Amino acid sequence: MALQCRDTLSLHFFLQWLSFGSSFGWQYLVGDSVWSIPPYPHFYDDWSSSHLFRAGDSLVFDFEPELYNLMQVTTLDYQNCRANNPIKVLYAGPATIVYNEPGVFYYLCNLSNYCDLGQKISVVVHHKNFPPAPAPAAPSTQPLTPFLTPCLSPNPSPADWNASDSPGPVAVSSEAPSPSPSPVADLGQARISDAGLNRLQTLGHRSAFYFLMLFSILRSEIDF
Repeated sequence: MALQCRDTLSLHFFLQWLSFGSSFGWQYLVGDSVWSIPPYPHFYDDWSSSHLFRAGDSLVFDFEPELYNLMQVTTLDYQNCRANNPIKVLYAGPATIVYNEPGVFYYLCNLSNYCDLGQKISVVVHHKNFPPAPAPAAPSTQPLTPFLTPCLSPNPSPADWNASDSPGPVAVSSEAPSPSPSPVADLGQARISDAGLNRLQTLGHRSAFYFLMLFSILRSEIDF
């Protein structure tokens, strides 16, 4: 009973945690690490494109002020890796930026050549309900057709290839031919002689004699 109550409470708190995240947004650590020179130039853009950000979410730029800074810039400055007219300048880290509306936002570090080395990121923020739920599909009114497996026709034989060159049909008689007498049968009948009949009679007598002897032996064994 206690285990069941504990599982119920755990599920309740988990659902509350999900509803809290969906209502107030999620918080992400940029790059899943500190804001610094990345291992390769497109590291931060790859990280950003692998996440779905919505209005209400927030990003945390964790950096050391003595080594790095953070500037929000325009699209042109982002492409040219410069901060001539920055939209926002942040010198203290970690810096948390909350997105209350959708849009595309660009950030970079303008110290030395860090931006050219890849320390910049573009963030795409969608509407809060993005992506919208797909509309239910209308039921199909077409009847279902049975799935038929196509049959492959047999390869034509050489006789079929030359069918055009073959002679016309040959008339066949519907009457069955009468069987001819077998010469083997006549030969067998001619070879049956009186000596063969006598031999068969002798074999029959011997078989009867052997059968009587076997019967007598079996009877004596049973009586014993």
